Amino acid sequence: MNRLTKIATVLTLALGTSGIANANALSSLENLERERAALLKTLTSNKVNGEQRQQQSTQISRRLVDIERMVLRDDRIAMSDSVMAKKALASFELTFLVHARSEKQKLTLDHWLDELDISTDKVLQSRAGSR
Repeated sequence: MNRLTKIATVLTLALGTSGIANANALSSLENLERERAALLKTLTSNKVNGEQRQQQSTQISRRLVDIERMVLRDDRIAMSDSVMAKKALASFELTFLVHARSEKQKLTLDHWLDELDISTDKVLQSRAGSR
């Protein structure tokens, strides 16, 4: 193998490896979004009773605390040009739901609804229908 071929091989491997690393940079953010969705689904589900809801949401919230910490500490996400990363960091109160609700000393569902500007009055004034 001549020298040029070796350099090309090394560059190809380096670029391929960095592409893999960049692809995985957002995996913790994706996990965060999945867990947050699971928590909100649990909190709004009418298929579980109060005790089950409490138990499931406590378990998910514990996982979320850890994942939120990982995302907050991951510099690759902060430096990413990804639209998903930019939106997530721009809406801290919704992205880092467990930390934000803890800071405001609210229940998770109350905090989420407040951030979305959904109140009981607005829900009662709304009408069901199709668009």
